[in-house]
Amino acid sequence: MKRTTFSILYFIKRGKTLRNGEAPIYLRITVNGKSTELSIKRSIRPVLWDTTRNKCKGSSDEAKALNDYLDSVRGQLYTHQQTMQERGKVIDAKTLSQAFLGVGEKQWQLLELFEEHNTNMEQLINKDYSPLTLQRYKAAHKHLTNFILLQYNSHDIYMNELNHLFVTRFEQYLKSTIGCQHNSAMKHVKALKKIVNSALANDYIRKDPFSSYTISTKEVKRDCLTKAELERMAEKEIKIERLDLIRDLFLFQCYTGLAYSDLAALEQSDIQIGIDGHKWLFIERTKTGTECRVPLFSITEQIISKYQSNLICQVKKKLLPVPSNQKMNAYLKELATICEIDKNIHSHLARHTYATTITLGNNIPIETVSKLLGHKKIQTTQIYAKVLETKVSKDVEGLRHMFA
Repeated sequence: MKRTTFSILYFIKRGKTLRNGEAPIYLRITVNGKSTELSIKRSIRPVLWDTTRNKCKGSSDEAKALNDYLDSVRGQLYTHQQTMQERGKVIDAKTLSQAFLGVGEKQWQLLELFEEHNTNMEQLINKDYSPLTLQRYKAAHKHLTNFILLQYNSHDIYMNELNHLFVTRFEQYLKSTIGCQHNSAMKHVKALKKIVNSALANDYIRKDPFSSYTISTKEVKRDCLTKAELERMAEKEIKIERLDLIRDLFLFQCYTGLAYSDLAALEQSDIQIGIDGHKWLFIERTKTGTECRVPLFSITEQIISKYQSNLICQVKKKLLPVPSNQKMNAYLKELATICEIDKNIHSHLARHTYATTITLGNNIPIETVSKLLGHKKIQTTQIYAKVLETKVSKDVEGLRHMFA
């Protein structure tokens, strides 16, 4: 049997200097005198490259990390060469480089796989996913695209290049460069983890870059309107038509607990008579697809009646003339100023208000509140369920009389 000669050489391409002044590192695989070259998606300042030893100079953490990576790639190539030899396969430079890169079935890259995920998700909008969920994954894809370009000076990265350092650097990028708060950053990291899990399940990669990484969330203080603030808003005379509408829509949310997407989707047919003989909203939550039944009170029925003949409602066949979420939140800032409410009012604050001031604050059991909000788990309700100081005082007052 003819003996196979096999060698690996690292070198930098000084003629392809990147914008940051670094030169890309290439790998030359030579088998039986024939060679092929490929980029290892790493770069270095030319002055730091040791042309004799074909590695990075120095003993800094960055130099050690790069040299460890070079050794790792070298080890993987020798393993592939040995495996192919044991299986009796014909070995040449091209097939060996393809084996290393994972070209056998397909060599997947992160953003490519992410795009395929988002395309598949888009086809299932309003079936398995909501538009907001897709929007979140598209945002994560955009952040990853910019991160890879900035950090690796590349338009994509191979899945087998992902490691713990990539994940931690992405988290750091989201917080420092983008300015994400911790929980917002974690949402994008979770999106990345879903893509990684898909790659693991399909054997695109063998090692999980999240194996030593923990996704955590911090408890956030969730504000709500008090009973007095709700009354002030309801009684305030507002002559600006667009703000009057926003006030009505926000109050409708406060007394139904509906999220913006559910509010915008309401139709006349969603109003039905419940077993108690009163009017209820029978809906399926846009976000989760969970069936939800919400009682209508006098104030919400009055709001519905007010816009019954509205032209927008008639054309779009909707119960209420709901503007875009962006416009609604912008107008709510104006409304808060007019009503002298010193709080960051946004559409979702109404849901917190319903859970806290309207229901729990009036002794509605948390199990019932969970059903009214359309939650699948009571733990989700507990996030919204902020116990009001007024309720605590009222309950303690009862104890005082008991032990007087």
